[in-house]
Amino acid sequence: MASRRPAPYALFLIEIMERYYEEFPDPMGGYGNSFRVWLDTPTVQKKPYNSFGNGSAMRASACGWAANSRQEAMMLAKISAEITHNHPEGIKGAQAVAAAVYMLRHAAFRSDIMEFLTKEFGYTFDQSLDELRSTYQFDETCQGTIPAAVTAFCESLDFEDAIRKAVSIGGDSDTIACITGALAEAFDKIIPVDIMREMSKRLPGDWWRIIWRIKIFEKRSHHVSPDHINFLQSEDIFVFGSNKDGLHYGGAANFAFTHFGAEWGVGEGITGKCYALPTMEGEDAFEAAVQRFTEWAKQDPDHNYQVSAVGCGIAGYDPSDVAPMFLEAASLPNVYLPQSFWDELDKYKFVV
Repeated sequence: MASRRPAPYALFLIEIMERYYEEFPDPMGGYGNSFRVWLDTPTVQKKPYNSFGNGSAMRASACGWAANSRQEAMMLAKISAEITHNHPEGIKGAQAVAAAVYMLRHAAFRSDIMEFLTKEFGYTFDQSLDELRSTYQFDETCQGTIPAAVTAFCESLDFEDAIRKAVSIGGDSDTIACITGALAEAFDKIIPVDIMREMSKRLPGDWWRIIWRIKIFEKRSHHVSPDHINFLQSEDIFVFGSNKDGLHYGGAANFAFTHFGAEWGVGEGITGKCYALPTMEGEDAFEAAVQRFTEWAKQDPDHNYQVSAVGCGIAGYDPSDVAPMFLEAASLPNVYLPQSFWDELDKYKFVV
């Protein structure tokens, strides 16, 4: 009897894995022995190998972002796992991560996640992070990794703290941190911009474009500011490029001063119906100011921030230089960017 070919969706996943294996045959950290044997096997002969290793859980977080329901997240995770990790524990680990990511995206509390994973999958969380650090050993199974990763997330303060806590446990640190980071990202909604910019430097271009497509553009249309901002609604704030001394002699700065109440001598922050961004003190200082603006806008959801083409006039920058500084701000629903910035950011959107 001829062997049954994988279902089309499974074959599609297999072909993607084969393509990346060809491109990255020896990544840092390597592949598990069984997974490498599977990768080296011809496509038509590939079969799952009854694994319950934590690789199925580590790669399942995207299912929680792509899904429209918790049930769909678990279904997608099962599909992603069973082409290799078809042991019940391997599938369960993938489903646990995908379901938790989906729930955290939709305002679940940390306690909700622990309760669901205990009730649905039987995972227990009876050790604190400090207790885990003193007893944990290398464990590459789903059942040994999921509780550790979830505990690190649940005791964290923010995204970076979650990653640091995950690594502090020891053992299979990269996998624990991968799962913990997936949960923290879904909970916090935004990865800090400095970390995202480092990701963009280190990841292959098509990987970064996939991340951008899922994370930043997740079911959200662009918020585009007008080419010429000459009128503000009551909830609008005009964001313009300035200098640290707040000398608003020309361009958008002068318009902000004469029309929207920007104060002379205020070079950064809220001023009148405006937000001043200093752009003349060098690229690093400019980027740091954009980060401070992003944090401000994040804490002020009651106002819409209409960003002009800051830095692209007298300061001499090109939109290709400035737009990446707004990576994090682009994901905020109350930040509107000029079309020239979106044109640059859109280059990350599609896999080529």
